[in-house]
Amino acid sequence: LTITKSPPSTMAMAISTNRRRPHSLPKHGLFLSLFTTAILALSVDPSQETHETIIDYGNHNLEWEDGPSSWEEFGHDNDPSVCGLPVLTVEEWEAGRYWEGNTPVLVKNMTDGWAALNHWKKQEMIRRYPDAEATMGDGRRVGEVGPDDAGNVLSPTTVKEFITKNMYHPLKYFFDRKIAIPNGMLEDCHPFPMPTRAFLENPETGAIHALSKKKKVNPKPPFEIWQDHLAISIGSDLQGLSFHFHGEAWNVVLFGSKRWLLWDYARFEKNVTRQRHFALAGEGAPILSSAEWIRQLYSSPERMYEMRTHGHDCIQHAGEMMFVPRKWMHMVVNIGDTVSVISEVGLEKGEGKKPEDFEYDPDESSDDSEDWSEDNSEDWSEDDMEDDSESEDWFTYVNEE
Repeated sequence: LTITKSPPSTMAMAISTNRRRPHSLPKHGLFLSLFTTAILALSVDPSQETHETIIDYGNHNLEWEDGPSSWEEFGHDNDPSVCGLPVLTVEEWEAGRYWEGNTPVLVKNMTDGWAALNHWKKQEMIRRYPDAEATMGDGRRVGEVGPDDAGNVLSPTTVKEFITKNMYHPLKYFFDRKIAIPNGMLEDCHPFPMPTRAFLENPETGAIHALSKKKKVNPKPPFEIWQDHLAISIGSDLQGLSFHFHGEAWNVVLFGSKRWLLWDYARFEKNVTRQRHFALAGEGAPILSSAEWIRQLYSSPERMYEMRTHGHDCIQHAGEMMFVPRKWMHMVVNIGDTVSVISEVGLEKGEGKKPEDFEYDPDESSDDSEDWSEDNSEDWSEDDMEDDSESEDWFTYVNEE
């Protein structure tokens, strides 16, 4: 990180302030010292009194691979006893129609032939798509409230602004599911993985004739249809969304790596107590970032048991696709500077965001009355919950779906 100094008028983040202090004096001179100091304080030029030290959070490396990496701490070799996911070829993914199943899978070599492998290199992405819009925010909070209704948790940015000014800020993560991605960026990711590609090739895939027989309609509701929109994620080392779940989705990494922790929905579908004990340190505890959850909570016997018997802990490398089934709980940690694209069932192409979209306060507006008032004495108990199968875009760990 580059550290610079500037006068107080400069718009930048201050991280320390140094003020002049009087030298220590004998006790008998204390009154005179205080009086003199007060008089002098009125005449001191404020611009000479304070230094503001600011940090440049921009990524000024030549390539993504040149950034810092936490591989030694968070990387592993995907031992079957830890990861345990099927690893497929693209042909196997498509022939087996794994997106219709309920098992996470890794698919290798998904980016073969993608123009993005060249067009999305760091310098080339900035040159080609400097003004492509998105939002940035704290990955922990975005995972908590969901990116679509995050409101003032997010702030608007562009590809160039984020990379050159904000990428290494610990609370800035470039992620938005409903932005208006330039057509060029979408075309850079062809051929799209299935089933997203099927909609691109024929938007009427799966449609049938209506009763009037004048037009075809898809019998599935929009939130169950894989459409041709992609979301883009750019984040530095250790960034990533905290525990959440949503509809079926795939994520393809172009640069960098990701560590995934996935937990089977069946384990908490009817057990909110287990869900909370898994995600939080205890009653009233804050939501941790993904990296801190692994550092502080993962090693507990209960959580380790759940992940080893009902979950998966996997490393996704560049070129690979991770498929996450509907409502599987998951968190992600970037290892190194990471760029990926995501498609999710029901995700429609965005039209960009308006200023008022960032005025919404998800904390003040939330009607979530969940607290820790339920009986928590039965740790990892089988408390029955009704399963609400209505589709939602985003669920955090506290929702009783």
